[in-house]
Amino acid sequence: MARRELIDRWRTGSLRTEVLRRLADGSSLRDLELPVADGLLDLRGFPAGGLDSQAATITGVDFRYATLAHAHLEDVRFSGCRFDGADLARAVFTDGSITQCSMVRATLTETLLARTTWQSIDLTGAKMKYFSAERTHFAGCTFPALPKAEFAGCTIEDSSFTGALTETRFLGRAHDSAVLRRVAFTSADVTYPEFDGVDFEDVTFPPGDAMIVVPRNFRAVADRAAELSSSRGDQVGKDLRQFLSRESRRPGLRATAGWATARHVLTDDYQGGEELADFAASTLREAELLIRD
Repeated sequence: MARRELIDRWRTGSLRTEVLRRLADGSSLRDLELPVADGLLDLRGFPAGGLDSQAATITGVDFRYATLAHAHLEDVRFSGCRFDGADLARAVFTDGSITQCSMVRATLTETLLARTTWQSIDLTGAKMKYFSAERTHFAGCTFPALPKAEFAGCTIEDSSFTGALTETRFLGRAHDSAVLRRVAFTSADVTYPEFDGVDFEDVTFPPGDAMIVVPRNFRAVADRAAELSSSRGDQVGKDLRQFLSRESRRPGLRATAGWATARHVLTDDYQGGEELADFAASTLREAELLIRD
């Protein structure tokens, strides 16, 4: 059945109203004689935009291409569901959980999470601009590109970030804790990511110096690196000091915040960029060790 047919089949009949009621109050869907798709109850293409649901448990449902945009989901527990291609833009999840689910190519633009648990979620290809999570526990998740997303007071473990990070913020300051544990960042395509007050435990970045990372206190590290580079009066030394000054004084960057940049930012934008990138990486590493001691 084509995607348009999956959506259009819900335009008539009373079944839609009954499904919406049960999704809202947590009643079982099993006796509605819904079709089954790949072993899951078939709600593909289902229109549930603006759904208001509380304390529901929803298991084994296929929500592919469904619309849950602007939904308010409080203490709702999803497990074993598929949301591939679904529209979850501006949905709000609080206090509930999503486990063993797929959200491949789903839309989560401006989606908000608070005090939730997301475990074993495949978000490959999802659209997550302005995605925001607060005090949420992620485990076993695969994240795509994250333009201007924010994770505040979150624990993220056994997960991977496979796409570009564009002004993505990982914040721990003003929260009880924020941890990245056994997390891999596999893409060196980063622009102004921010790590502020986040604990790093077994975090890996792309090999070599493809991505230059200062996990915390970047301003202090940058100032020390500028001092260390003062022995070089050539263009490379001058370019590094200018670059560090601009980066460390970027509006909104807190004194405690970490910082990262892709190596290609230096190699592409400066004459002698390869030498500059090597010098930046080694000088920042030395400065970080001195600040830490």
